[in-house]
Amino acid sequence: MIEPESRAGAPGPTAAESPQVQELIGLDQSAATRLFGTAVERSEEPPATIWRYKTANCELDLFFYLDLRSGRMRTLHYAFRGDATDSSRRQNCLRDLAVQKG
Repeated sequence: MIEPESRAGAPGPTAAESPQVQELIGLDQSAATRLFGTAVERSEEPPATIWRYKTANCELDLFFYLDLRSGRMRTLHYAFRGDATDSSRRQNCLRDLAVQKG
């Protein structure tokens, strides 16, 4: 009998599979959790809820606001901190965050 392969050794997302910066706007909280896992910090700055994700080199803050049409909290703003100073480094940050969630 063949045993199923373990996911523990499976490679993380590639650059093509990792989230793109332009996809951050409009995420709901469940989509953000699927992409990046559980935020390391959560804070309330009404009317926003802020989730922070961190790697050794960068941080991503997602700002969620209530979408009145859907009744869901969605990202309307995001901010990178740390080493994510240009578009390629921001993309690398997103890839690293997606990889570390697993």
